[in-house]
Amino acid sequence: MTELAEPLILDVDTGIDDAFALLYACADGGARILGVSTVVGNVSLAVATRNTRAVLALAGRADIPVWPGAATAISIAARDASEIHGKTGLGHAILPEPEESSDALHAADSIIAAARSHSRRLILCAVGPLTNIALAVMREPELPRLVKRFVIMGGAYSDSGNVTPSAEFNIWHDAEAARIVFRAFGGVGAAPVIAIGLDVTRKTIIDESDIAAIALRIAGKPHGAKLTRFLEDASRFYFERMEKMLGKRIFTMHDPLAVAVALDPTLVETRRAAVDVETTGRLTTGATVVDWRGQWGRLANTEIAVAVDAERFRRLFFDAIARLAEGAAGS
Repeated sequence: MTELAEPLILDVDTGIDDAFALLYACADGGARILGVSTVVGNVSLAVATRNTRAVLALAGRADIPVWPGAATAISIAARDASEIHGKTGLGHAILPEPEESSDALHAADSIIAAARSHSRRLILCAVGPLTNIALAVMREPELPRLVKRFVIMGGAYSDSGNVTPSAEFNIWHDAEAARIVFRAFGGVGAAPVIAIGLDVTRKTIIDESDIAAIALRIAGKPHGAKLTRFLEDASRFYFERMEKMLGKRIFTMHDPLAVAVALDPTLVETRRAAVDVETTGRLTTGATVVDWRGQWGRLANTEIAVAVDAERFRRLFFDAIARLAEGAAGS
């Protein structure tokens, strides 16, 4: 870790792909993880918080603070994603119980404090529903002008949704929060939302042969066995669900891609446009509506990922896991 390492906060609802994203971030020497905030989404807040601490411990980074945040969405209560991630959120994987912590500040307050302390240097990456970020913006309206880069995994911009025909899960789960966030970011002097949506995450796929390849690569490494066990057990559940739903045993790397872009924006090509979120439609609640042609006359608030270097990302992910297996986590 160098003095030039960029301060990073991750906001997660730790299910399977969040866990893979956390492993990726922990292996990156170019970022200094200040803390990880947790939110209800894939699973309950309590389960997301437990999973986050357990995965950080697996990565050798139990020292990273975990800040619990919103236990309920701002929107009307929505269902979780246990169908995809399992009741524990980690599929078939079983991790040791992590140590409990008594962090005093709510996630929103922790994010605000970090943004103030690292003004215009902080990278903020949210890979779950945007409830914590919305609460932070409402408490500190200057937040969009305090962060250097704000990346989300969320939305479907020129593609179909994954929870309804028009909505992606993270946005749909708390559409009110998402609308608050999109409207707060991207103004004069404010960081835009860098949106890593289904349009690009669906192009970053791994399968069982990839899991087998990384297992072979890290076999015999100091932490290889425990990482292999986790990757195999967690991904197997996901593969089973995708086979049932889509007829394909694939793993879409939604959250790991967003974290990778937070650390290296050159992985994607973006197009800037105004985005808002539908909150009242009978059929379209949670849809990310894009004004590609400037018809609203609004300031463009979002850098929408429209293309991705999927192969480079896959290499980066596999290299990150190899570093963790060697015990070379960032610090």
